[in-house]
Amino acid sequence: MPISSTPPKGFQVRVSASNLAIIAFLITAGCSRPVEKPVSPKIPDLSGTWVRYPENWYGADPDHPPLPGGAFNLKQPYASQYQALKKREAAADAAGRPLLNASAQCLPEGMPTIMGAIYPIQILQTPGQVTVLAEFLTQTRRILLDTKMPAPDDIAPTYNGTAVGHYEGDALVVETRGVRNDVRFYDLPHSQDMIIREQIRHSAPDRIVDEVTITDPKTLNKPYKFTFEYKKTDYKIQEYICEKNEIKVDPDGGTEVDLSNVANK
Repeated sequence: MPISSTPPKGFQVRVSASNLAIIAFLITAGCSRPVEKPVSPKIPDLSGTWVRYPENWYGADPDHPPLPGGAFNLKQPYASQYQALKKREAAADAAGRPLLNASAQCLPEGMPTIMGAIYPIQILQTPGQVTVLAEFLTQTRRILLDTKMPAPDDIAPTYNGTAVGHYEGDALVVETRGVRNDVRFYDLPHSQDMIIREQIRHSAPDRIVDEVTITDPKTLNKPYKFTFEYKKTDYKIQEYICEKNEIKVDPDGGTEVDLSNVANK
């Protein structure tokens, strides 16, 4: 015989006064329970002016600091081209006519060299963006937060590339694409497929680290990893404009200082 969920006609449910009180209490307690809100993660405070740490990070020769992540593991023909360039640079330095580079041409350093903080850098955190200001050449890098990376065809190559980031735990996680092909990090060649990933976090109250990974399957046999470390400073960065550069470029690419126009400044 099937069981009906509908009570028969005339059926009455009798509930005692004590049971009614219990039911009323349970209903009231359930309705008054506070709604738990998700806890927002604490955003790391990366703002301020920073200098590279330790102070002697460049080693014995400031003009030729060591590679931050050791030797590059390059594919051919890039490995042979890189070695040939290093020999040419050494010969030019020995002759007192170093080869032309970006800084000698008053050009931006680009990514990731700007994060190397040859001169101090300042980090500004605002809603939707983290801005890096470098004193050297008055460079500006913009990291857009919580947005999607554009499609490759929609990225115009620039010195610092297109950078998008988000906060993940205690770190600012950043991905950069679209760095110009003529931008060189310690003369490292790269393709337009290069991706630079960073995790920037505190290592101490007055220090931060930038853990960098460069991936480029066309030029590198494996990702190149290194870490920049910084210490907070009270220094106020100044305007640095590369104006009336005295670098003279020879036909073979060598450079020398031309002081003939110094008196006219």
